[in-house]
Amino acid sequence: MQKANIIFFYGPPATAKSYVAQQVAKQTGYVYFNLDEFYVKVKAQSEVEKLNKLMQVFQAEPKNYIVDGFLDKKAQAVVFFEHYQKPRYVIYFQSSKDEVEQNIRILSTEDQKKCRFQRFSNFLQNRDELLAYLKKFQFFVTVDAVQKGLSNNFQQSSDLIIQSIMSILKPKVLVALTYNNEELAEVYLNKVETELGYKHLHLETLCEEELAKGTPQGKQMGAFLNSGQVVPPQMQIELLRKYLYNDPQQNKFILTSFPEKYQEFRTFEDKLFPITGLINFLKEGKTVSFSAKMNPVLHYSAEGKNLIIQNEDLGPFQSYLTKRIKYGIVIGPVMSGKTTFAKYISQKFGFNLIEWGETAIAQLKEKLSTVPGEQIEELTLPMIIKYYKDLFSNVTNEKYVFDGFPPGCEKPEQILQFLNLGQASWVLNIGIDQTNQWIRYKIKSEMDAAAEMTDDDKEKMITNAKTHEEILKQVQVYVQQQSDCKLFKQDTNYSLEQNYKSIDQIFGKRVYLASILANLDSDIYEALKLIYINIAAKYKMSFVDVEQLIAKNFEKLSNDYEMRWTKQNCKNPSNFTPETVMKLVKQYIDDLPIQSRDVLLWGYISADQQGDKQQQEQIFPRATDELMMVEKSLGQIKVLYAITEQPLNSEINDPEWVLEKPEVPPPKQEGDGGDEEPKDAGNADGEENVPKFNIYNYQWTKSEIPKNMAQIFMKVKQPNPVQLEVSDYSFKLIYDNFDELFQSIQENNNHTYFAQIQLQQPIMD
Repeated sequence: MQKANIIFFYGPPATAKSYVAQQVAKQTGYVYFNLDEFYVKVKAQSEVEKLNKLMQVFQAEPKNYIVDGFLDKKAQAVVFFEHYQKPRYVIYFQSSKDEVEQNIRILSTEDQKKCRFQRFSNFLQNRDELLAYLKKFQFFVTVDAVQKGLSNNFQQSSDLIIQSIMSILKPKVLVALTYNNEELAEVYLNKVETELGYKHLHLETLCEEELAKGTPQGKQMGAFLNSGQVVPPQMQIELLRKYLYNDPQQNKFILTSFPEKYQEFRTFEDKLFPITGLINFLKEGKTVSFSAKMNPVLHYSAEGKNLIIQNEDLGPFQSYLTKRIKYGIVIGPVMSGKTTFAKYISQKFGFNLIEWGETAIAQLKEKLSTVPGEQIEELTLPMIIKYYKDLFSNVTNEKYVFDGFPPGCEKPEQILQFLNLGQASWVLNIGIDQTNQWIRYKIKSEMDAAAEMTDDDKEKMITNAKTHEEILKQVQVYVQQQSDCKLFKQDTNYSLEQNYKSIDQIFGKRVYLASILANLDSDIYEALKLIYINIAAKYKMSFVDVEQLIAKNFEKLSNDYEMRWTKQNCKNPSNFTPETVMKLVKQYIDDLPIQSRDVLLWGYISADQQGDKQQQEQIFPRATDELMMVEKSLGQIKVLYAITEQPLNSEINDPEWVLEKPEVPPPKQEGDGGDEEPKDAGNADGEENVPKFNIYNYQWTKSEIPKNMAQIFMKVKQPNPVQLEVSDYSFKLIYDNFDELFQSIQENNNHTYFAQIQLQQPIMD
């Protein structure tokens, strides 16, 4: 027997429940059901009578309901849940007693106040027992019913409550662009339906079916089509609404034949909700094409939501939709330094480190024990695998690095089992030659440098090397099968500093900065921004509009705002410390659905941006601080674009500062009296004859003028300079020129560029 799909709204009076329930019902197409009005209508008085009448109406008309209100007592809820059905959700509007009372006083008429205070008193009598019962169920969810304060800002606060609830109810909806590879799209979408449970909605077919049914909505569509017009997006959205929310068991959809204009996507998201992602079917070797206008592909690429599919592998699709932990493993033979590198990766790039030393094993034994404070006697490999498999299934958005495989994990099937704890993102293989391996072994064992390797030691080294080779073979098999897992190789026969730099290149981001040092009107600004969005889309970069990001998070950042007297835009990045800006940028990048090694920051560096700055504003923050923090937080800057109207001075020509060397007094002779000059006994470390620092042995310059971004970058990074002169008719030159820079960086990761983009007239006269 079909049952009703019920969502209860539960909470105290004067928390916008009724208004929110009506709006949510309208957005989902559900039936709005006011519980208090229903009881009055059916003249239900006792608790039993109310419950029976309610179950009868839901049985007689099994529809989708938003119920404004909830059962008064726990006993009623127990009967309803256990003898009739469990609801889809019970959404609790959480608000403090003081807040509710204030809302009643301010938002109620004099006639309403007495009634609402009485209802609130009844609510409080039963709330604690009822909440304790409801919290046992997964369908119980809580929303903040205070937000910005309903009594002071009802509309904005209630809109935020609606957004919060709709984020719970909204289905996953992806839009597929099939026109670039229709053959692949047909096969792929069929696999997604049959294997992953998604429902494919072809919008054109849905419209035709609605016309054939002769529904009122179908007739309206027919009127447009018969007059040679296109069915308006709003009408198509209303049609989709019925399918997207009708069946609560079906909440995963892929739309095709969806309107391809950017504005029509915006309309969909404004009227319904942001789509989960864009699936862009391309042929092998093809990339996103340049567009002089914003389109869906560019828009969703900039949001990290453009999923490019070029073969039938469902792996990228599943990875995109699954928020899972990211983990990797550092492997290598004994004395290769794998523990050193695992610790470095953990500290530098924010990975949780998992080791297999005695202390770590003891801690794991204690965690697996059922007796607090005691350890299990034996820790087996299956127990370790189960522990981390359970751990990884219950956490998301965390990063882990394993210092090698656990003890006893050497057989092929064991290695694959461990790699499949979730899905490994990377494996770093440490390589070392036998000579360096032996040198490190002697140092660690405190052996004499001239000592020869014994036969036993040689045998141990050979056995260990063979074991590592077998492990590596299984890792290579795994990587070949998993498109999302990468195998990196690190040769550690060089200095530790060189090795750290190599690790940084593997795990750090490659950063591309576009700094705007000109006063641009909005049209020019957006046109230039679109060029860089095109660049990011073509090369699969993460795109970050730094000023826009600050604007979205400004309320959260208000405590960090310098609040100094300034004529600068308060949301300008230069009003915040570089640490604050980079923390925000890094969090944004980490949350993007599609991750990239390459990051393009639009509107940063900001310290040298033009504006009506006062004297104190010219020294904070410095471009030096911003550049340093970018590399410290994200990775190496590969290209710095400076967008200017006038040529930018990138050379430092400070005047020389000549220091006058004071006269040295003659040495004291015997008999002159006074203390004898102490003899130089070396430095604090006991080293003798080490020359002391002498300021006069160096050349100095002096200047009261702060160095600009270009001067600092050219001096410190010594990049290859690039100069382009463009007007609004030739902005695409920036896009075309970037290909050469990017290919150069791909071939040699040490290449860095400083590109000055000088704007020429006419600029949109």
